[in-house]
Amino acid sequence: MDEVVDGIFVGPESDASDEVLLQKHGVDTVVSLTHSNPKTGDITRVDVPMIDGPQNSYQAFAEAVETVVEQRENGQRVLVHCSAGSSRSPSVAAAAISNLTETDLKDVFNQVIERRSETDPHEAWFVR
Repeated sequence: MDEVVDGIFVGPESDASDEVLLQKHGVDTVVSLTHSNPKTGDITRVDVPMIDGPQNSYQAFAEAVETVVEQRENGQRVLVHCSAGSSRSPSVAAAAISNLTETDLKDVFNQVIERRSETDPHEAWFVR
């Protein structure tokens, strides 16, 4: 799990079920982009199931981004996770950060890549 900006973390599915790790980083909300979201502890969990690639609807992507934005605007520390934490979750996190900071998405993606070297988004995310 990597904190890509203050209060927004990106990681793999395994981090989302590690209650000790979540508490260590003060995560309040987990946004799951997979089809399973293990429930642990008192952490708020939001499911927005997606798969890598162009098969996802724009609505699912927008819902995930809006969820992260709303949680951050409410002061929550958010983990966005997908299976490996390399494509869906950094893409959603970058779009949310761009929205929150009114910063160019390309600049935000570069920042996310600097903070999470595993970032390797599917090319379909760039046409959104």
